[in-house]
Amino acid sequence: MNSTKPLCISEFSKLYGELIAVENLNLEVNKGEIFGFLGPNGAGKSTTIRTMLNFIAPSSGDIKIFGLDSVKDSVRLKEHVGYLAGDIALYGNMTGNQVLNHLAYLRKNSDWKYVADLINRLDAPMDRPIQQLSKGNKQKIGLLQAFMHKPDLLILDEPTSGLDPLIKQVFYEMILEMKKAGKAAFISSHDLTEVQKICDRAGFIRDGKLIATENLQDENTINYRKYKVRFDKIPNISEFKKFTDIRVISSNDKDMIFTVTGSIDTFIKAIAGYKVLDLDEQETSLEDVFMQYYEKSQK
Repeated sequence: MNSTKPLCISEFSKLYGELIAVENLNLEVNKGEIFGFLGPNGAGKSTTIRTMLNFIAPSSGDIKIFGLDSVKDSVRLKEHVGYLAGDIALYGNMTGNQVLNHLAYLRKNSDWKYVADLINRLDAPMDRPIQQLSKGNKQKIGLLQAFMHKPDLLILDEPTSGLDPLIKQVFYEMILEMKKAGKAAFISSHDLTEVQKICDRAGFIRDGKLIATENLQDENTINYRKYKVRFDKIPNISEFKKFTDIRVISSNDKDMIFTVTGSIDTFIKAIAGYKVLDLDEQETSLEDVFMQYYEKSQK
């Protein structure tokens, strides 16, 4: 595979009549990078993925995978992609083994020793018809067919849906091994904790618009903190409302929880007007950061 970026989306929009599903989306995924695509249901995640693979056509803009156009080069680019749909549909009458053999015949480049290892790690039931499997076990077969040919780019829509915690951990190991091998991944998810655990960067989409992209490996880029403060006397909440980078998100008598964006200097000076009995920095999840961007996008 050449050095062209695994994924490049430029000014992509998808309209259904007057309904805008995705609007002017621009993003890139680099070699050896795991990119998380985050947003609530209906945000435009699955529409973007389906357009990447030419299941639906873009209304405007273009999508390139290793320099191959998603429309003009649809067949060629699929040779380099491992895909897992969010609403995975497999051949119900086939067993897991039969599904993989069928796909291997079409692709002609599967590493069966590698596949056997994945089957063992995922504890996947391979000898039962797909239609008899639980959601979680169907998902395991879906992961196997996406990984089996060691693709240069994995495109995964809600990959851990239905999996128990132990198998989720196996998936995390699988995806990080692909990253170590120089492969790239584009993972659509609404599980913010999961994305924070495995992704290098994440894009936040809402109502079809990309509202932010963050480097998750650099803590300094997520300049957002949460503090719990216990005061000696009940403070006047209105005094904190004049600060644009300080927000009171919880107040219970003398205990208050604040979120702070940017420098904490203003926050320290603001609470210094009171006698502080205790100050504790709370764990900040990616969900907190996500909501911060959502609120900014609505202003």
